[in-house]
Amino acid sequence: MRAHQSGRLDEAAAHYRRFLGLQPGHVGALSNLGLLLAETGARAEAETLLRDALARDPAALTAHVNLALVLHDEGRFDAAIAACLEGLRLSPGHRKLSNLLASSYRGAKRYEEGAALLRQMVAAHPGYAEGQRMLAAMCLQLGLVDEAAQAFAKAAKADPRDIESLVSAGDAMLVLGRAKEALAQLDRALKLKPYDVKALSLKLLALADLGRRDEERWLGDPDRLVHRMRITELGYAADDIPALNRRLSEWASADPSMREDPPEYATAKGWHSTTNLAESDFPAVAELKTLIMAAYRRRLERLAEEDPAHPFVKNAPRDVHIDMWAVKMQESGKMLPHIHASGWLSGVYYVDVPSVVNDPAGGEAGWIKFGPPRLDVKLRHETLQRTLKPEPGLMVTFPSYLWHDTVPLPPENREQRLCLAYDLHPVS
Repeated sequence: MRAHQSGRLDEAAAHYRRFLGLQPGHVGALSNLGLLLAETGARAEAETLLRDALARDPAALTAHVNLALVLHDEGRFDAAIAACLEGLRLSPGHRKLSNLLASSYRGAKRYEEGAALLRQMVAAHPGYAEGQRMLAAMCLQLGLVDEAAQAFAKAAKADPRDIESLVSAGDAMLVLGRAKEALAQLDRALKLKPYDVKALSLKLLALADLGRRDEERWLGDPDRLVHRMRITELGYAADDIPALNRRLSEWASADPSMREDPPEYATAKGWHSTTNLAESDFPAVAELKTLIMAAYRRRLERLAEEDPAHPFVKNAPRDVHIDMWAVKMQESGKMLPHIHASGWLSGVYYVDVPSVVNDPAGGEAGWIKFGPPRLDVKLRHETLQRTLKPEPGLMVTFPSYLWHDTVPLPPENREQRLCLAYDLHPVS
């Protein structure tokens, strides 16, 4: 057991097997070896050993806990729920089994049962921050936004350094139209982490709702903070842009990670790559990455134009790494309002641009728009907004917390709109 607890798994496994050779069927050794095998990926053998242990001693609580853990980690949530309930019959209120049961209810999307359990748990332990967080998440799935906001706030009260709960409480309160309360929670989070992208993005919406236009403009004015430049301004020859874009288009359009409307992204009726394209060794990507880094240095130089107290300035990273993806759209394609939650600076480079974007009667179809709020947040005052027309060879950069979407392409559009978007993540 000491070898197991200190991470010497091969040594521990040998000891357990040697012990079982001396005392075959020893329930404690079967249970511990089962857990160890699960940790090394041998889950089928682990489950066999644990069920053997329980067949020998149905009252072996540790074996119930270990079996529930193995099943949960395999994503077999209904089976994990059954294992948890068996263990809880032996030990009602067992903390670890109760937590596993709540998490398994969430994994199985059995939100009503999960919320009911968690309400009991937090009533018995009001300072249980993780329980409040899980309850809030369940409530959001059930559409109980008010209860979710209260649970997130209680989690943050129980753990004052819990940034995620503070931000989530602010988020839920914004959805409920309680911008003043939301702002208080978001400001608490930003004292702990001054460049929390989600907190800054939600603060922009709260300020807009409250009509505090000067503060909104200072924090997120798209006219000031969204920069556009053609790559010729970064030293790239104009005559070489068509060839660069042709190579990028052929390569990105055929990327095997492309998915239609993947749910984790903001595409609607479009295709989105799902791996980091910046890791490719394709030569045209290397050229584009050089241009992205040149644009990054240009932004660093222009920080002197901003208030030194601005969070975008104060949290400028000395070094970054690039996360890049492709988005292609045609008929009715668009991006929903979103932010880039883990970047400092984000950008987009336009490769293929349909002719409709240049049509004066096209209603700015295919243009990128900065400032529109998330669809489930209804504001009393409109946010500061700006639209920009895509052009082949154009690069647009902006702080990652600025909301943005695109004007939908018309249903009859058959030309491809393809861009390569990216985040610059701070390297600590």
